[in-house]
Amino acid sequence: MLRVVPRHPRRISTVEMKERLRAAGFDTTLRTVQRDLIKLSSSLPLLGDDSKPQGWSWQADAPQLDLPALEPQAALVFYLAERYLTPLLPSSTLDYLSPWFRTASGVLDNQHQDLSTWRDKVRILAPGQPMLAPSIDREVQRVVTQALLLNRRLTVTYRPRAGIEDKNYEVNPLGIVVRDQMIYLVCTLREYDDIKQLVLGRMRSAQLQDKRARKLKHFDLDEYISRGEFGFPIETGRTITLTVDFDAEVANGFIERPLDVKQVTEVINETTVRMTATVPDTAELRRWLLGFGKHAVVMEPAALRSEMTSLVNEMHQRYLDQTRKAL
Repeated sequence: MLRVVPRHPRRISTVEMKERLRAAGFDTTLRTVQRDLIKLSSSLPLLGDDSKPQGWSWQADAPQLDLPALEPQAALVFYLAERYLTPLLPSSTLDYLSPWFRTASGVLDNQHQDLSTWRDKVRILAPGQPMLAPSIDREVQRVVTQALLLNRRLTVTYRPRAGIEDKNYEVNPLGIVVRDQMIYLVCTLREYDDIKQLVLGRMRSAQLQDKRARKLKHFDLDEYISRGEFGFPIETGRTITLTVDFDAEVANGFIERPLDVKQVTEVINETTVRMTATVPDTAELRRWLLGFGKHAVVMEPAALRSEMTSLVNEMHQRYLDQTRKAL
């Protein structure tokens, strides 16, 4: 009976509850249901209203009934989800999950010392230089998520990256991607097919529309990402066969985490490891290569090798110029 009681502000009438119990194989009377609920509400956070027939609900902040019966490891997963997903989930979802989070914390606190202290021993680090996540309006995040779930259009007030004035867009949401603490809405605008990426942190407001979102034929979010669209492609859909000579001391990074399922590594000598992989041609690839500094030299393709050579020379010249100014 308690399993069918929803959380406030939702409610279930005693008549509906009796019918659900009957469908589940429990033959009882309306009077018995009412009497049992009143008795249970004296020790559990249940609320009965004054409607006829009477309606019942769990208090909004009531602990989740089922969680204490789960294994403590499941409670730890809820704790980690709260810690690391809070910046990514809309406030409405977090509010709904808060009873699970609170109960999970209580379950862990009541365990023996080894498990209760595990929370202090697990951390997840983002790749690259640590940076603070951008601020996102809670209402904007809620509306965007709702539009995506309901497949509805929305109107957003947005500040373009290079713009100085806000602009209003009618948006057809296609998906949400989280990358380096940035949340992107993948979408199309109005009746166009061009796929855009809108940063939630640049949205000033968002309003849900009654119109259904316009679907993009054959769109697949995974395929879109695999093309390197979030690596800022030099040319949409273009891939290159990349060959790079790395110092052996940094080779473990791409050996343990290959760039491509068909990546080939070859030991050239004691100090050099050559890697060959097919990858999207993106600006992100260039930043990745530059991150190795003097420990990586592009061999192929020739055009990328020439581009990297020019870039390094320009960097060198800027450092020389700044040094002369300082003197």
